[in-house]
Amino acid sequence: MKIIRIVFLLSLVSLVYISAVFAEVQAPEFMVKAQSLVADVNTKAAGLSEFSDAVLIGQNYLRRAETEYKNNLSWGQLDVKAESTVRYYADMAALQASIVLSQIGKIDQEKEQLRLGGLIKEQQAKIKVFDDKVAAIASLNVQLLENKKQLEERAAENKNLVAAKKVEADQLNAGIAARDRELEVRKSALATAESRIEALTAEVASKQRDISALELKLVNSGKSLDAAKVEAVRLNSELKSLSARNSAVVTQSQEEIQALKRSQEFVADAGQIGGTIKSGTDNMTVIFLRSALFIAPKNKSVSPEGEKKLQLVLDLLNKYPEFNVKISVHGFGTPSKNENAAATERMAKLVHAYLIEKGGLVSDRVEASGAGTAEPLYAKNNSEGNKRVEFAFVKK
Repeated sequence: MKIIRIVFLLSLVSLVYISAVFAEVQAPEFMVKAQSLVADVNTKAAGLSEFSDAVLIGQNYLRRAETEYKNNLSWGQLDVKAESTVRYYADMAALQASIVLSQIGKIDQEKEQLRLGGLIKEQQAKIKVFDDKVAAIASLNVQLLENKKQLEERAAENKNLVAAKKVEADQLNAGIAARDRELEVRKSALATAESRIEALTAEVASKQRDISALELKLVNSGKSLDAAKVEAVRLNSELKSLSARNSAVVTQSQEEIQALKRSQEFVADAGQIGGTIKSGTDNMTVIFLRSALFIAPKNKSVSPEGEKKLQLVLDLLNKYPEFNVKISVHGFGTPSKNENAAATERMAKLVHAYLIEKGGLVSDRVEASGAGTAEPLYAKNNSEGNKRVEFAFVKK
């Protein structure tokens, strides 16, 4: 009984140790990346019903990857044979999440573009207000000049009137002196003349005061006009500066939006080529089975169906000249000597020649190489899946 108890205790300790080991197992980087992207898209797509199906697809891929990972985890290590399957599902989940995030980003950019458009209209309305003020100031300037001209004309008329009145007064004084002998007889007439002179003198003094007041007002109006001109120049300068800054901000946002829109259009068009999509941090890879491009069994020429697919690749490169393509041909045949690096290199040259000679692409935009059996995607029993051609589109 003691031996049985000892064995039981040892087994219990072993189980505790194994559980601790598994608790410390960390998922591989590609799994963590997929989980992070799916979690991110779950958060950002919340409430957006148009993305529910796409989000669900990504979640299903992630669940498959996690299930395969857990089912093939032994002593804290993932079974090598299952790694490619787990990585495939994880990559598909990450790709699906990235596509949804890109679409959500596009919607956000469109909203931002609308907001910026509203700001532009608002600034244009402000500019119009300033233009209207400048026009009003110009109109006021014209009116002030016209008023000044009228005042000058009236001042000249008053001056002439004063001179005429002075001549008249002199004439009256001369008449009074000449008729001194008739003083008594003309007394009443003289008194009338003196009263008239006094009235005229008072009128002249009043006119002179009016002229002085008008001249002072004219001077003050001139100063206000100069100040208005200075203010108008300052406002116009500030308006131009504000317009230039707004124009620079709008131009930069539009360029960023256009660049993002261009990348999104490229992803969408690349997805129309067919094959399997594998996305990276700075590239997108389209994978075809070799049987879709070459004439079996010797693979010495491109098939008619393969030419159609290569034409799609060519059309994509012509539409997006900012991308280059790296082509790698992979093999996993039986026996292995038929799928060595030299054989896959020969197939790579066939694709390279088609794109350069028939497609007319510049040679430095296309790289092609044979990888042999060095980089399988699946287990050895899936040889057809490993016989593939990868087109990696890389931005210059």
